[in-house]
Amino acid sequence: MLTILNKNQEPIGVLPDASDVKRRRRINSDYELSFVLPMTSDDYKKVAIKGHVMDDRGQLFVVNDRARKRDGKKRLVEFTCMHVMFKLTDFKFPYASYIEEAYGVSIETLLTSISAATGGKFTFSLDDSFDLKDIKDFGQGNTLEALNFVLDKYEAEIEPDNFVIHVRKQIGTDRGLQYRYQKNIISNNFKDSSRALTTRLFAQMKDGRTFIGLAASNLTDEEYELLNAVPGAIVDGEIRVNYLISPYAEYWANNTNDYYDNEIIDQDIEDPLELLQLTRKSLREQEVPAIDISVSAAALHRIDEEEPEAYLGDTVTLIDEEMEIDHITARVMEVTDYLFDKDKHPDVSLANFYLRDYYDIIADLNSTKKTVDSIMSGGKVRTNSFENFAAQAVYDIDNSKSQVIYDERGIVLQSLDNPLHQVVMSSGGLYVTEDGGNTAEAALTAMGLVAEKVVGTLGNFIEIEIGSGNNVFKANQTGIHLGHQDFESAPFRVDMLGRLIATQATVTGTINATGGTFSGNIDVTGKISGGVIEGATMRTASSGDYVQLTSGLATIDLWIDNAQAFQINRSGGGVLLWSPNNLGMYTHQGDTWYFRSASYFTGYTEFNAGVNFQYASVSGLTINKVTGLQAILTSLQDQINALG
Repeated sequence: MLTILNKNQEPIGVLPDASDVKRRRRINSDYELSFVLPMTSDDYKKVAIKGHVMDDRGQLFVVNDRARKRDGKKRLVEFTCMHVMFKLTDFKFPYASYIEEAYGVSIETLLTSISAATGGKFTFSLDDSFDLKDIKDFGQGNTLEALNFVLDKYEAEIEPDNFVIHVRKQIGTDRGLQYRYQKNIISNNFKDSSRALTTRLFAQMKDGRTFIGLAASNLTDEEYELLNAVPGAIVDGEIRVNYLISPYAEYWANNTNDYYDNEIIDQDIEDPLELLQLTRKSLREQEVPAIDISVSAAALHRIDEEEPEAYLGDTVTLIDEEMEIDHITARVMEVTDYLFDKDKHPDVSLANFYLRDYYDIIADLNSTKKTVDSIMSGGKVRTNSFENFAAQAVYDIDNSKSQVIYDERGIVLQSLDNPLHQVVMSSGGLYVTEDGGNTAEAALTAMGLVAEKVVGTLGNFIEIEIGSGNNVFKANQTGIHLGHQDFESAPFRVDMLGRLIATQATVTGTINATGGTFSGNIDVTGKISGGVIEGATMRTASSGDYVQLTSGLATIDLWIDNAQAFQINRSGGGVLLWSPNNLGMYTHQGDTWYFRSASYFTGYTEFNAGVNFQYASVSGLTINKVTGLQAILTSLQDQINALG
């Protein structure tokens, strides 16, 4: 029995007179409840617009619509209610939280911002892990639009529990449920269609770019084998085409078609690898005939608790061999329950994982248009939203001061202020002109962008890569590097702290540094001035005549013709000057000077100039130390003695 609550979710009572109670749920789409009440019933007075109704599972629905109808004397009202999750449309996403462009964003970040926009009324339970995504233009409109953006971007599914919304990669499970003829299938409809069959899918992303040039290692083994069989598709380990081939291509080929071609274009994608992944997924969805199956099945679980019940997102098996349904594995995409009416059985809509060979590929239920239902509309066109969009488009054009012209060049946006100022768009590209089209100030074609200058910041990228293999320049969150795909192996690299590593460098300007370490040889032209050089052997030339100051020793050497000619060094507590060529030496220690020969104790010291002892005392100089002096003194003494 349904429970009625007021607009503040306060219980009022129950609705025993409600009939035709129907609940319809679809994955990431509609979730609504409807019921009928007689206008003469007391229950009718309990139900107010924007009030709430609770179903048998405790889920709350907002009363949105009332449809009154007369059938003779009967006056009935049909109420249509949407799950409280759709109250998200009543919260405007704040401008301050809008994201124009961001890279490597987690799903949790976006869900947290949505919850904050509702003042915490809605929260999210993230039940699976999701990869980071690049985000562009997030947060326009209300919070339900923001949630729809997240689900589409991260390929997620939701299961609401009133104001707590569970986010998973895929809802539902395999409970072992089988829909089998003569057991629980009351009726079924089975349709397969090959209208949108694709066995070769081309792909483009923003600005007409593709994944051509991407390393072939990004392909699966099966994709590589199929492409490698095409001459020129893979060259030097790189993908040279912008398409993938289905493994079913040979099966579907005929004498008219080798392939069934199609193309996917996504202007929101800028990463070639992401485009490759989208192409892979889209091809899997289109390489088989689409299957549309609807089943009306007996709800055996109502009479036998051991029988499984079909929940939204569950995997089931269908068996009706007479209808050519032979153990087809399918997924519950939509469930319509008739509550409190045992004479009516649930209606279930299914999508196949694939047909005869059970290949796990999901085919879209809408087989002709391949459209994906959004949580906003459930596949319906909202006329009021379209009218608002059209009105806004007219307003934007009227205020742009531009006139739209169609001529042989294509579409021309011409300024109303100056007709010579134009933007010209055609199938070949786009260009901007200020002289009526004689010359282009800037142009954009499939070959690239041509402009005299680019003003502004060119994005906020996860990684920029120029080149291929190890002949590459890369800039990412680690730093910049050249010459190798791996940062640590690159011969030139600079990290985010400004630490530079390079195998060689030629600097023509000035280097300013506060410190550093050198190894190997340093060649200098010019001069080195200022500061102190410590711990190094200084040499004025590499050979020939030079002066050398030896590292670690108080030594100065003079070399002539590569031969050591003179040295000053420290000897004990004094200073020693010496020459290996017997040029003489002396030491000085304290206030005393000692003169010695080249061999230290032999030879002699020669003075070729006067020696002044005016202020000195001579000691240790005895008569026998002066050659011939003793003989002269003895001769003089003898002469004196002879004079007697």
